[in-house]
Amino acid sequence: MANALLYEKAASCYYQARLMADAVRCYRLAGAHRRAADLSVSLGEFREAAADYAQCGMQELAAWLLVHRAEDPQAARAMITELAPVAAPGSSSRQRSAAPELSPRQRLVLARCDIADGTTLAAVLAVLDDVCAELAEPAVPYDRVVEEWAVAVAEQAGRFDQVALVFAASVRGMRRGAGQRWADWARRVLGTEITIPALAGPDARAVAR
Repeated sequence: MANALLYEKAASCYYQARLMADAVRCYRLAGAHRRAADLSVSLGEFREAAADYAQCGMQELAAWLLVHRAEDPQAARAMITELAPVAAPGSSSRQRSAAPELSPRQRLVLARCDIADGTTLAAVLAVLDDVCAELAEPAVPYDRVVEEWAVAVAEQAGRFDQVALVFAASVRGMRRGAGQRWADWARRVLGTEITIPALAGPDARAVAR
């Protein structure tokens, strides 16, 4: 415990001195794998970050980094397979998404792997359909990461219409700030302003913000 505290203090000193590689090393030695991973992401060291996220139990995030940032779909798919049994290689995302043991995050990681591997777009769209259905249902607990990854999957598929469907689903599901995120995305990616249809009900203003 004492050594861990010393390593964390050393990491903080290295960070303040902007010696980031040494800061990551000391965070890792301290067992502060989440801090090491976050810092590695900022440095663009995605494989190292994925290893540390996995070490602290964040395997889904690790798998997403492997496929989306490190461009290693094989490693990402293997990590998801370790978390939950999935269909055999070569099966479609639709077949995998039907498996009850797969979470939305896991299905999106596999869909991103499919895009990286050049799988037919129909398989990926099936996963996005499932995600949109959950985002549009207010009774389903909201996971902001699912929305973000779904948008990224749709972008990588070259389907901006699917991006719109993801945001529209979040708006219908009364997800706070969904309308503003949609407008910000359109301004950043499409270079245009969009008008989000008004919602009825007491939560409509919060959703738009």
